[in-house]
Order: sequence, then structure tokens, then C-alpha cells
Amino acid sequence: MRKSILIGAVATGVVGALGVGSVAYTALDKTVTLSVDGQTRTIHTFGSTVGDVLAGEKVQVASRDVVAPGTDAKLVDGARIAVKYARPLTLTIDGKQSKHWVTALSVNGAFEELGLRYSGAALSASRSAGIERAGLSLDVKTLKRLDVVHDGKTTSVDATALTVGEALKQANIKLDSDDLVSPKLTTLLANGTKVTIKRVSTVTRTLDVDLPFKKVKKDDDSLFEDQTKTERAGETGLKKQVVRITYIDGKKVKTVLVSESVVRKAIDKIVRVGTKERPEENGGGGNVGGEVDSLNWAALADCESGGNPRAVNPNGHYGLYQFSLSTWRSVGGSGNPIDNSAGEQTYRAKLLYKKAGAGQWSCGHHLFD
Repeated sequence: MRKSILIGAVATGVVGALGVGSVAYTALDKTVTLSVDGQTRTIHTFGSTVGDVLAGEKVQVASRDVVAPGTDAKLVDGARIAVKYARPLTLTIDGKQSKHWVTALSVNGAFEELGLRYSGAALSASRSAGIERAGLSLDVKTLKRLDVVHDGKTTSVDATALTVGEALKQANIKLDSDDLVSPKLTTLLANGTKVTIKRVSTVTRTLDVDLPFKKVKKDDDSLFEDQTKTERAGETGLKKQVVRITYIDGKKVKTVLVSESVVRKAIDKIVRVGTKERPEENGGGGNVGGEVDSLNWAALADCESGGNPRAVNPNGHYGLYQFSLSTWRSVGGSGNPIDNSAGEQTYRAKLLYKKAGAGQWSCGHHLFD
């Protein structure tokens, strides 16, 4: 009878012990949701803090990583733990580099995290591109407005370019190798930049250029000192020049001589200059006697030639008194009246008067003024 009771008591004790352990186990076990970079799983843990859970799951975090709630937070059943790893993001924005740490998993998410927009910008990776834990290097060329002055007009351009040259290419504005661009093509762009293009063109031309002749004087003792005679007329020469002309926006700015050659030489003009001293003359060129010398020869000369001893009339009359050459020679004159002094011309006029009277001149009546 006692044996049965003992067995029963032991059995009851064992059952009781098992019941207490089950209650304790249930009380210590917690169900936790763990999200690591968006990857979520449910786990059971006996840990008492978030750090215990991470250690148990071999999730290592660094100072820049984000853990929510913090690693020291106490665990409760049903807790949710989020871990976001920090990633290095190197941004090169319009040529200027900066480094950041982000927990976002995409480029777009990183921009939002950093408070950046860059609307219309050109990116070296798409906005939806993922960012691995090793990080990402991203080039950003922001949208800029610039004015391009060219070909007589101004073109407004929106470009996601880094340099002036890239912007012109995007705008499909063509350039020749010798065009002048200001600022230079390699200049980094800023919003509002003004670009000026000057079109440069060169042409090569062949020109005919006159070569002037020289005037050579030769002494001639057969002529009086106040006389000259053309021995040979001068002739203009000719040379060919090849020149290169540079234009900027249609305006000629420079001419460079490339080559030249003489086609025809100039021929010098030769003029004989008298050296013979003219004999002295009396009064108005010599007296012929009588009333002839007292006539008003100055009034006649003034009417006939304006008092000019070198006057030439196209109808073949010369000098103070407008002699024809035949009449001049008939009274002993030599050469052309205009090659003789005023006194000599007056002397010959007096001889003509004695020979033929005042009717030889249309102004003859002025002799009696």
C-alpha cells in the first residue's frame, strides 16, 4: 500500500516539475521581427535587449549604421527591430566632389535623405539604381541656362553640361576649328553664363598692284633754265600679289602677304631740265621803237590769257598773247611760246603788231586802253 502511494507521489512530483519549466520557458521566449536593409524575418529569442538579438543573429553594426530601437533597448514580445547599414556615397556635382554616408538603398532615396533634388540633372546612374554596402560614386551635371551670342543672334540654351564645349554640343551649335569662343570651351559652366562665338574665315586672293614709275631729271644745256622737255613718258608697272585675308564675323581684320611677283617693270619718266642762262631782257622784253612800245601790252595779255605766260588753249594757241605756233615762228620765235619768258613773248608780240597791226588779236582794242 505504501509503495503505491510513493510511486504516485513521485509521479505527481515529476509532472509538477515539468509544468513549472514549461511556464518558465514560455515566459522567457519572445517573438521578434528583425528587418535588415528591408529584408525582414521573424525570430525567437531569450535575449533581453536589442543588442542581444543582433548578437544572436550575427548582425554586426558600426557607428554610422542606424538601429531602431537602439541596441540598449529592452525587448518585449512582438518587438520590431530595424537595421539600416550606412553606405558611402561620393557625389561629383559639376566637377566638385563631396562624400556622404547614407542608409538609403537607391540613388533617389539617398537624394531624399540628403535633401537634394537636382531636377533635370544628368546622372551617371539612374535614380532607381541601387547602392551596395560598398558604396557608390555618382556624377551629377545640373541643368543650367546660358545665352549664346552667335551668327548675329542670341540663343538661350538649357544644358546638363559641365563645360562650355559640352553645352554647345548639346545645343547643336556647330564650330569651326578657328572660331573664337569666349569663355573658352574648357571653362566650367555656371548657371547664367554668357557665351560669345565669333566666326573666323580666311580667303586667299590674287591682286593686281600698280608699280609707280620714277621721274628722272637730266640736265640739258640746249634749254634755258626755265625750260623743261619730256624725253620719255613714264609707264606704270604691274605686280601680282597673293594675300590671305582674315575676317571675323564678316569684318576684315588682317591681311597677310603670301607671295608677290613682278609681271611688268615700271619705266622711268625722263625729263630734260634746261641749264642755259637766258640773256637779260630790257623792260617788257625789248623795245621795237616808236609808239609800239607805249601801247598797253599788259591789258592785251590780261584779256587774251589772264596774264598767264604758260596759258594753253586747246585750239592751238599759247602764252600771254595766244600765239599759234606758225605765227610765233613768223616773228622769229623758237620752240613754243610757253617755253619762253614773258618778256620774250611781249617782244615777239610787238614785232607782230608792227607787221600786221592790232587786228591779229580779238582783244586788240585793249592796246589803246
